[in-house]
Amino acid sequence: MNFYRRNLPHLQPHGGEFFVTFNLKNSIPKSVIHELKLYKENLLKRKSEKYSPKLTEIDRKIFLKYDSILDNSSSGPQWLKEGAVSKIVKEALHYRDQKEYDLYTFCIMSNHVHLVFKHLAYDTENLSNHPVTDILAGLKKFTARKCNKLLQRSGSFWQAESFDRLIRNDKELEKTISYTLNNPVKAGLVNRWEEWPNSYIKSEFIEAFL
Repeated sequence: MNFYRRNLPHLQPHGGEFFVTFNLKNSIPKSVIHELKLYKENLLKRKSEKYSPKLTEIDRKIFLKYDSILDNSSSGPQWLKEGAVSKIVKEALHYRDQKEYDLYTFCIMSNHVHLVFKHLAYDTENLSNHPVTDILAGLKKFTARKCNKLLQRSGSFWQAESFDRLIRNDKELEKTISYTLNNPVKAGLVNRWEEWPNSYIKSEFIEAFL
């Protein structure tokens, strides 16, 4: 498998490879969000060095707790379980492939989505300083409108905040793709990632994960 090596200095560099997670509105209770914030603050107090968001062991620990809560949540909306809803999201993710990003893999769970891609910087004269944020804004706005119409509801569909992390080398990329594909396995929903109907991996990468 051909993984690309990266050592990029910015959080959202043009042409970077990224791991992104976004979830449904209210899929994590406010009380739990508050607990996560306190947990993060306590971890930061133990650190003497300068903290760099999304690049430290602290962020990794916070994300793993956050993702575990999403996987085991019995409250909040789980609209992505519905085939017609997940289909809208899948089609939107594929539509942007080779337009805004090179799509590596994704996994749609009942209340959140994991996504791994390489940003494509085609228009070098009109590049945003926050390409991942812009991609997600468009993706979430479009899918929210379509999904709300299907569900005959109104209001916020996705949580405003999203988690994104720059992938810096081959090893991290491989681990991230494996983590994404195996999310349903970790959650006890299937025995093998290939059994999950709402996952995708780029054809060039499949053999390495079978």
